[in-house]
Amino acid sequence: MSTGHRCVNRRTVLGAAAAGAAAVGLSGCGGAEWYPAEVTPDAYVVRAVLREKERMVTRYETAIAGGAEPAELLGRLLEHHLTHADALAEALPDDADPSPEAAPDASAVEGPALDTPLTAADLLVLESSATAARLDQAAAVTDAGLAQLICGIGACEAGHAHLLDEER
Repeated sequence: MSTGHRCVNRRTVLGAAAAGAAAVGLSGCGGAEWYPAEVTPDAYVVRAVLREKERMVTRYETAIAGGAEPAELLGRLLEHHLTHADALAEALPDDADPSPEAAPDASAVEGPALDTPLTAADLLVLESSATAARLDQAAAVTDAGLAQLICGIGACEAGHAHLLDEER
């Protein structure tokens, strides 16, 4: 029988120390309630979607003012976007400013300038792009209600794209 001592090698000790440090570091986060910034990740996403909605409202208003057809359909879709913007503003925390100073300016937005009148075909492209973005935005929030709101908005935008496509 062997009575020799088995020594733990240095790699095992260093690996255990690193794992322990990681566990201690992660446990200090405090779960979903901890976030070091004034704006939570969910509020950040809602604000981003709200800014997109505000730009879409402006684009529809400009298109309608520029005589884009079918005016009646565009007016109905504009009302939907206004309703979406209201729902998103209500989803923000009570003390949150729906239009923070950190919002990107119009020059940072891809696409035509906000004051350029678009056609229904142009709006179709924007609606389709917005629909695609909603999936990632819904996946980025932790609150199930916000995810449902964003998915519902995306579904409505998909319907807009379909209606605009039928009018072509």
